[in-house]
Amino acid sequence: MKNSYSEVARQQNNIYTRKFGGTMVGVADPYVSGYFFIWFNDLPSALGPVVQDGLANVGDPSEMKSILAGSCTGVTPPGGTLNKIEFTGLGGVKWSVPGSIDYGTSVTLKFIEFNKTPVFDIIHGWCKLIRDYRLGVSAKLYDDFEGDGYSKSTYAGTLYYWTTAPDGFTVEYYACYDGVFPTKDPQDLFASDIENVAKLDIEVEFNVDYIYHEPWVLTKCESLMTTFMTSRETVLDYGSRIS
Repeated sequence: MKNSYSEVARQQNNIYTRKFGGTMVGVADPYVSGYFFIWFNDLPSALGPVVQDGLANVGDPSEMKSILAGSCTGVTPPGGTLNKIEFTGLGGVKWSVPGSIDYGTSVTLKFIEFNKTPVFDIIHGWCKLIRDYRLGVSAKLYDDFEGDGYSKSTYAGTLYYWTTAPDGFTVEYYACYDGVFPTKDPQDLFASDIENVAKLDIEVEFNVDYIYHEPWVLTKCESLMTTFMTSRETVLDYGSRIS
């Protein structure tokens, strides 16, 4: 897989036709989207008791992480824009130099909801932890409560996102988003219409403070992918359970 693009890199091969099919000569595997995974590596420690009050009765951190990872069906990651400073020369000719770099501050995740609304309970509980709708302030994150009181480290989390080759294992794109917290309590998505019977996708925008795309992120994502392979083997073993 490491040399799948080698035929593109060599100018004498296929630079003209840009056709990389076949099995023998000029082969290069294209990037194929749609194979991805997420993992909330860190969730607020005080989130569990709040979420546990919901209908799904989910409060264990590992359960919440698995629910979010297993129900995620779409990711819109943030990008960056290199802003330029433009100068005008004689007769209106223009030239530019780099100015500032501007990265997006949000990542959007789409989840499929399940019976007993576990995804909603987690997202709603997270928002309620930060700002309780009855008080307008945090009802849990204060100095006398377990932990460090109200701070970014107690209400935000860390999210890993990576895509794979169609083998579902080889990591291709990877990112770590830090300072993550939901910016919406998705109660408005639970609208109903007697003529419209459909699935419910919960789409939530999360704040992002830092976007990391470093070698250590790749190492972490590869480690998580290895852990996920246990679930893969479980799926492959479904048939033997039936028999």
